[in-house]
Amino acid sequence: MIRLLLPALIAAALPAQNIINTTLVADEGTVDLGPGYTNEPARLYNNVLPGNVVRATEGDTLRVRLVNNLDENTILHVHGQPMRLGMDGTQRISRPETPPGQEFTYEFDDLAVGTYWYHPHSDNHHQLDGGMYGVFIVAPANPADDPVYDLEAVVALDEWNPMVTGGNFFGHVLNGKTSDGQAPITVSSGDKLRLRFVNVSARTNYVIALDGHQMTVTHKDGNRMQPVATDAIPIGVGERYDVIVDCTNPGVWSLAVSQLQNRNATVVRGVVRYQGETGPDPASTLVPTNLSSGQLMSYAQLASYWPSAHPITTSPDRTYPVALAVQPGPGGGTWTINNEAWPNVTPTDVSYGDIVQFDLTTSTPSPNHVHPMHMHGHFVQLMGTAGGTTHPPMMDTILIMPAGTPGDTWSCQWIADNPGTWLYHCHDMHHMMRGMMTVVSYDGDFDGDLIADAVDKEPTLSIPVAMISDNADEFRIGNSGELDFQWQPLESICVFASPFELPAPSPIPPYGDLRIDQNWIMFLGMTTFDSNGDGSLPYTLPNNAAMAGVRVYIQGVGSSASLGTPRLGTHQALVVTL
Repeated sequence: MIRLLLPALIAAALPAQNIINTTLVADEGTVDLGPGYTNEPARLYNNVLPGNVVRATEGDTLRVRLVNNLDENTILHVHGQPMRLGMDGTQRISRPETPPGQEFTYEFDDLAVGTYWYHPHSDNHHQLDGGMYGVFIVAPANPADDPVYDLEAVVALDEWNPMVTGGNFFGHVLNGKTSDGQAPITVSSGDKLRLRFVNVSARTNYVIALDGHQMTVTHKDGNRMQPVATDAIPIGVGERYDVIVDCTNPGVWSLAVSQLQNRNATVVRGVVRYQGETGPDPASTLVPTNLSSGQLMSYAQLASYWPSAHPITTSPDRTYPVALAVQPGPGGGTWTINNEAWPNVTPTDVSYGDIVQFDLTTSTPSPNHVHPMHMHGHFVQLMGTAGGTTHPPMMDTILIMPAGTPGDTWSCQWIADNPGTWLYHCHDMHHMMRGMMTVVSYDGDFDGDLIADAVDKEPTLSIPVAMISDNADEFRIGNSGELDFQWQPLESICVFASPFELPAPSPIPPYGDLRIDQNWIMFLGMTTFDSNGDGSLPYTLPNNAAMAGVRVYIQGVGSSASLGTPRLGTHQALVVTL
């Protein structure tokens, strides 16, 4: 019966919503960092550094097709966007990694407005450190929800390490260029310039300032703030700040960047040049007064532009300590949260709807021991700022300063409104890879599919979930593999394939969304789920070289006694390789 269902449902398909499509191809390449470093090896998206700026508007559905041309697995994480778990791009939690020669399409809806960035969240840390990153911008549906500005520029800050890339340049880059390789940001007198600062580095926390100008902070981590005028901004790994500059001081100015530990040395700089100014670029070593000794913005000054839907409370449902520490040892020691190091961690348990408080402290006193603590899938509200209890600033990354210095202790509250298991970690790559990572885990079964939220790959979608292996050998001609599925225990699923996917989902209420082209459907087989909700369908690829490059799209239809009707599942591409 279920095998006959898919063709029978096709006539009921409804018109699909408009979708924005973009493709990111992960591959080895070379980049021009600036004079003297014009052929530096790198790992890149679409062969550019940084990766292309991806733009969407609030209300859009964005589909990002990740194609892996590397010789190793990869995965894509959009940092800061509170998407559903299945699209979070964290291996072993949301989906398997994408192996060489394969692809995966990420779908983002209910997009949060603001400035974000994308990067691999892989054990292969050299991918991010080698150039695989880009900026993601979501414009508000109502332009009046943004501050007024005349032009904008993205400013992505990164360190460059030849021990990772295999090249020659060692230092820091701004938008993928050394100081000597910068193209100026050109403005006219009277302009309001919006700068979107993004720290995409693996390890370096920066300070940024514009010589001759103050900056007015308007957004932190994508979230709009009440305006704060300042001379310089500390920006930890993973943080984003949007600022407005009133261009009322004609000249040629240094957009100067230092490391957080030493504001007296410029490590890279951009250039802001007013129209008609013909003077030389500022020296790359110039340290503007704004950078070295100007007023440094602090979290304490921040307040949300809009009142909170969940004001800070004195009686959260759950309160957890987050104690950051390092245990001495080889290779830089073991970095811990509450005396535990990844992967041997105790999940932080929450229930849907909880107000959760984290009390963050650190016992690491070195100037280098700064911890940008990043929350996946949620924004947190910082306590103890100018926003008070009604306008606390929302963010996804909190910079914890060295023990014994201002900013070494912060508390935040957040709403448990996105079921699943979510990473919480320090975004300093060295600290994270050596243990400073844990998980938040929801109890319950939000979508009612009889799979606990803590292990559900799509805990907010009550549909079968398709997954392909992260083992590249399973897709070579003549080899065998299996398609994996997750759905209600002891139910069954019929699996179909098509060489074409639909350009947009075709909803078929109440069965779900048809995702593969009905004109080219082939039945692959049926399997039954075990008591944990896991199922697999074995396959063997023909031993025929002409099959190389063939792409098929897999989608299943799962039975469901509890729901009363079958459900169309997620879809997944599979590419045959040599």
